[in-house]
Amino acid sequence: MRFVFFGSSKFAEIILNKLLESDMKPVLVVTAPPKTKGRKKVLSPTPVYALAEQNKIPILAPENLKDEGFLLNFKNYKPDLVILTAYGKIIPSELLSIPKKGILNLHPSLLPRWRGATPIQSAILAGDKETGVSLFLMDEEIDHGPIIQKAEYKIQNPIITYPELSQELARIGADLIIKISPKWLKGEINPISQDHSLASYCHKILPEDEKIDWNKSNIEIDRKIRALNPNPGVFTKTTKENGTIIKIIKGHSLTNLPIFTNKVPGQVFEFENKLAVKCGKGVYVIEELRPAGKNTMTSESFLRGNQWILKTNF
Repeated sequence: MRFVFFGSSKFAEIILNKLLESDMKPVLVVTAPPKTKGRKKVLSPTPVYALAEQNKIPILAPENLKDEGFLLNFKNYKPDLVILTAYGKIIPSELLSIPKKGILNLHPSLLPRWRGATPIQSAILAGDKETGVSLFLMDEEIDHGPIIQKAEYKIQNPIITYPELSQELARIGADLIIKISPKWLKGEINPISQDHSLASYCHKILPEDEKIDWNKSNIEIDRKIRALNPNPGVFTKTTKENGTIIKIIKGHSLTNLPIFTNKVPGQVFEFENKLAVKCGKGVYVIEELRPAGKNTMTSESFLRGNQWILKTNF
């Protein structure tokens, strides 16, 4: 099977690695161009680029998928199939018709639910009890093409985080590709159109999404912290000390016990040696945080040197 793999993120790297372990080696990897990272703006390749380089797989990292040079180079590999997941760029129509058997996209949701850029985060934010992956044949619309196969995943861990859920979905997604793509190439599978009337959509995480609104319930706040960490993360800001910005890394929610009823949303207090915050409903106990310009620490450590925070609100 001559196939090309399109992918960029850690999610895509996990899938490519599992394909390689199953002796499914692509003839070419296409990934996003390197990006600058850190304060020193060091140019860093994608996780998929690094893995492909390690396994001596030819790599293309075009800025523009419509570039004639890239398209000509891509055609020269004469792929039967493209397998794409977490690539990060819109696929133009010029590419769709090149592989003989099309482009199969592995999307980490049960389509048509959560079409778009952030399906894993959105499943956690919504408190979904079930999610999964969908392997579908790409067309010119986003996450719109007919379904080749799905695999469901029951979210049994009520406090699952984005990295944990992402890893689970990558694992079952890779298994699905390994099982289904040979059958697709042999013409043994008939794709089924999505029910577009049931479609729901998710958007990219915006800067305003990263700030915690303490008027929300502790359940909603807990979901946001689990969904958006480690990147881009979530933050809160104190009303004193010149508005100190603190990133919340980890914690847990508590029900509205009577001892908390006299507090207002955003009020900071100490609970069992940890930093806690009153929410619109319930309380959120912070376990790990990162003050601006400092390293991640436990809230106990932070409290020992920053008692002033107990006299402020978020």
